[in-house]
Amino acid sequence: MANKHLTKSFTVDELKCKGTGICDMDPAFLEKLQLIRDKFGKPMYPSSGFRHPDWNDRVSSTGRNGPHTTGHAVDIKISGRDAIRLLAIAQQNGMTGLGISQKGPHDTRFIHMDDLTGDNRPWIWSY
Repeated sequence: MANKHLTKSFTVDELKCKGTGICDMDPAFLEKLQLIRDKFGKPMYPSSGFRHPDWNDRVSSTGRNGPHTTGHAVDIKISGRDAIRLLAIAQQNGMTGLGISQKGPHDTRFIHMDDLTGDNRPWIWSY
C-alpha cells in the first residue's frame, strides 16, 4: 500500500507517532506547514510530528499535554543558513512556537514549529 499524502509534500509515515503509528495531525496546521514548505522552496524533513500522549510522556519533558499531542507541531531536521531562513518563513506564516536546536552534529539539528495560541505566544526558545 502506498504511503498516503496528507499534503502534496508530507506523508502519513513522516508525521505519524513513532511510538503508536497514529497520525492525528490538525488539518489547519497541515495547511500552514505546506504553505511554509512552498515558500521555503526546498524539501523539509520531519523528525517528529504527531505524538500520542502516552508516547510524548515517555520522550518529552512536556509530558502528556505537549504541542505534538495536539497535532499542531512538527520538528524539521535542518541546520545552518537554511534553518535561519526557515525560522523567518515559519514566523511570518503563523507559527507561534519556535524551538531551535542547532548544537552538535548537523544531522541531529532541528527546528520545532507549532501554532499554539495563548498568553505566552509568540515564543522562541533553544534546546
